[in-house]
Amino acid sequence: MQIDKQEFLRYLGWKGQETDADFQEKLDEAAKHCLELCDARSVVRRFSLTENFILGGTDFCLEGNDIRAHLAGCREIYLFAATIGAGAERELMRLQSKNAYEALLFDTAASCAIESYCDDICDDLQSACETQLTSRFSCGYGDFPIAAQRDICAILRTDSKIGLCCDEYCLLTPRKSVTAIVGITQEKRSSQKTERACGHKCAACPNRTCAFRAKETS
Repeated sequence: MQIDKQEFLRYLGWKGQETDADFQEKLDEAAKHCLELCDARSVVRRFSLTENFILGGTDFCLEGNDIRAHLAGCREIYLFAATIGAGAERELMRLQSKNAYEALLFDTAASCAIESYCDDICDDLQSACETQLTSRFSCGYGDFPIAAQRDICAILRTDSKIGLCCDEYCLLTPRKSVTAIVGITQEKRSSQKTERACGHKCAACPNRTCAFRAKETS
């Protein structure tokens, strides 16, 4: 798990503006402080997937055209949940009551940290899988309902395993947490190193004018 400087800047809305040494130092401090407090944990399970997009051994059906298109041809999937823990959450609350600027930088660093941790999980899954995996796909991407997080957390028993809970509004606690699905294709694993970022969140999002949208390449 790491905090990439370019991703950090992008999350802050940076679009190529000049930055001075003092600002760069504050970014480094926030990133270091965040990583020191992270207690990254995850739970992963492999499931078969029926033609009706129901996870084997459960009654959980994947709703939404986007997730179904993403998993087209997959007969199995990985279901995972990940969090960087409550320590970072407590520190963010402390900073919010003292210094809004430091809180913003720490909050952004924490967002980068959980994304990086999810990238690590996906890298490990791909290394252990003989066929090519899809990029991860989370609840709330496209038309895959956010409400599915409750089912994922219940199936993975995230509350007892990694201290991750889903409330009545389908929001995760600690906030810097992720649930996701990774498809297991029947294609031969690529020998080329794929980009670490999932590359699908922005592609699936209908908000084309989002200030945080990743730059798309042709």
